[in-house]
Amino acid sequence: MFKSFVMLLVISITAVVGLSACSATDNRTISGQAAQEALNIVVDKSVAEFDKAGGSETLAVGQTTYVVIYDPAAPEGKQVVSANLTDKSAATFDKPEAVSMHALSDLVKSSKVKEADVSLAKNVFTIQGKDFLVEIFVTNDLVYKSNIWSTASGSQDPQVIVTTYGISAETQKLFDSATEPAAAQ
Repeated sequence: MFKSFVMLLVISITAVVGLSACSATDNRTISGQAAQEALNIVVDKSVAEFDKAGGSETLAVGQTTYVVIYDPAAPEGKQVVSANLTDKSAATFDKPEAVSMHALSDLVKSSKVKEADVSLAKNVFTIQGKDFLVEIFVTNDLVYKSNIWSTASGSQDPQVIVTTYGISAETQKLFDSATEPAAAQ
């Protein structure tokens, strides 16, 4: 019995160590092509999880905060809802392009990022391009926050996006309150 318990404990520890070794980001400090490859893995995994479980993105741009909610189980055309949290305007249905996670996927695979300096340290990817800086914060190989600075925006403030996977009861309530945008009515 004791041998079985010890053997089970050894197998469990080996499995945990093996799973943590599969991480693309944990405890790694890399740059260049290795960082780009790890970034692609993390963003692809994040998009797949967001598309499967749905989720929300809170975007802060200057003094204004928005929320975008994606529910993959909702009918097509009604899967994305956005709201301005600063002025507390009503939630409205939005286009799939409003989901920043998909835009992030396009960004990290763009020629601008391939020409940029990409590094990873302390679970934060840094992408330094000619006209932009992006920081992508990761936990469990999933993106949970990004800060984006661009000279094209004309602002010194970054665009900050916080991503949550899955839909909480509070988020679902906001999603369910959505109406058609005024121009579409």
